[in-house]
Amino acid sequence: MYAVVLILNDIKRLHDINEIFYEENCGATNINSRGLGKILLENNLDVTVFAGIRKLIEGDVPYNKTIISVIDSEEKKNNVIRKIRKTLDIDNKPGVGFMFVLPVIECFGAKTNHYE
Repeated sequence: MYAVVLILNDIKRLHDINEIFYEENCGATNINSRGLGKILLENNLDVTVFAGIRKLIEGDVPYNKTIISVIDSEEKKNNVIRKIRKTLDIDNKPGVGFMFVLPVIECFGAKTNHYE
């Protein structure tokens, strides 16, 4: 099993991403989140480094979405990742978000056949 984690900064694409998980018959949890950079900007606006960064993201929505999905097969995981990468063009558009995959050693409370 695998945990796919996507930090989505372009939240206008959230519906498209949720559709990908649905099409692949995978559940996903969406969590409102904020990156450390945005938190520091809100609290340290007079710091020179952060003031420059603030100009770059000013007007942005002050949060992103963290999407987590535990996927039971490598094939489904690969399909989800391929579709997300294509939909977001995540490899060529820095700032849209980032994604990583973790192995899941054990999973409890989910409907799986792995631990029966």
